[in-house]
Amino acid sequence: MRIAIATDWWLPRIGGVESQVSDLASVLIARGHDVRVLTTTRNPVPAAGMSAEHVTYVDVPILGDVSIPDFRRIPEFAERLRALSPDVVHAHGMFSTFAIGAVLASARVHLPSMLTVHSLLRPAPVFMAASAVFRLFANRATLVTGVSAATVADVERASGREALWIPNGVRLSDWQPAPEDREAVRVLTVTRLAPKKRTIDVVRAVAAALCRTPDGRVRLEIIGDGPERSRLEQEVMRLGLAGRVIFHGACSRARVRELLSGAALLAHPGTREAFGLAILEARASGVPVVAIASGGVPELVTHETHGLLARNHEEFGAALARMIQDVSLRQRCRLQAPIGLDAYDWPEVAARFEAAYARAMSRTSARRKPGAA
Repeated sequence: MRIAIATDWWLPRIGGVESQVSDLASVLIARGHDVRVLTTTRNPVPAAGMSAEHVTYVDVPILGDVSIPDFRRIPEFAERLRALSPDVVHAHGMFSTFAIGAVLASARVHLPSMLTVHSLLRPAPVFMAASAVFRLFANRATLVTGVSAATVADVERASGREALWIPNGVRLSDWQPAPEDREAVRVLTVTRLAPKKRTIDVVRAVAAALCRTPDGRVRLEIIGDGPERSRLEQEVMRLGLAGRVIFHGACSRARVRELLSGAALLAHPGTREAFGLAILEARASGVPVVAIASGGVPELVTHETHGLLARNHEEFGAALARMIQDVSLRQRCRLQAPIGLDAYDWPEVAARFEAAYARAMSRTSARRKPGAA
């Protein structure tokens, strides 16, 4: 197939959606497909297996991480797609106007399209906005997919239509379990440093845990960057954790793999996770997880098997302290963490996308037939 991917999120930007979309492109190419990427990311670079000519920068105004709406450009997008002549257009992002524009442009030139939603549609104001976007624009997509069962449920409620579950993927062979480090109890958190990610809760929970068990080997390593970093650094100093906390900043996937290797646990305090890619990567690396049981997280973590799930942030602190103190629990979870992840291996995930593309193409072909509904 020739597949056109429309995305605001692309390399060299670092993030969960960026890694997923670029990995998807690479895997599809390796499976014999012709992939062309249209992106609003400035100075885009090709993913593995791609050349520069396969990635096209689309110059649109950007606000934060996503493009600013300008529906006057739909005809231009339609002509780009007509020139590419893909079998299917795959757009990414519920509130990406570029993705929605790609869906509308696809309908304009009678191409099948698929919209992948990477986020939860919560709280209520977000859900209401999503419902309006579906009603006015996004329901023009031939198919809609969500990265978790929680996301799919939100999408179906907001759109009034069926959505398909196709999860995020990892190359399981890249994330190998390793024995826990003996010299340090390394607590990792991997996230963008933004207020909604609640990384400050991890800092405070580690400080509270050290008050209960002043183990000199415990240290917190924060992987990621963002506007919350300065506040986190100040909190580390206020709590007397200087020397116990390492800020690694934004890291490549290879560096994240290196840091996860031998870690004691992954602390994941977010409450609005549609999926939790860092959790999947931790499990594949044999690292126990302490997280909040919300969104797509319970789909990846079974309490007392792959780690500990908390119902709220008070329980999160207690769970983190327990995992730090209980070596036998960590070892049990470490053994179980990498088991049962085959559905998230990229060959399996890519096959799901291929089937969805074929389904979208079949639906569009049927609509073109004389007398078809």
